[in-house]
Amino acid sequence: MIPPDKVLAELLHTDTHANIQNILMRISDRELAICMLYLSENDKISLLSFLPNTKQNRIKQEQGYLDRLNIRYPQYRTVIDDVILRLQGMSGGGIRSYVRPRKWDS
Repeated sequence: MIPPDKVLAELLHTDTHANIQNILMRISDRELAICMLYLSENDKISLLSFLPNTKQNRIKQEQGYLDRLNIRYPQYRTVIDDVILRLQGMSGGGIRSYVRPRKWDS
């Protein structure tokens, strides 16, 4: 079984630049940031290369937020599987996320 981060990285090379860019532009910044959690640095650079600087900066900002959240693997899988579906031309519904602040032990 191929890990989802590898599937995502491969899908970035399966269509024209314009089609991949159009799909990625319709995906929320948070979803893309979550998808990048387990990507290699080269694959992160590849994914971001499809996007304009403003969206890249927002995704990087979201990555900073994710560092403070406790994203569990099942949550990551839900998001990346949905993004993979969209890159494959299937209808992913998108993830509507609400970030609940982490409770810190006193």
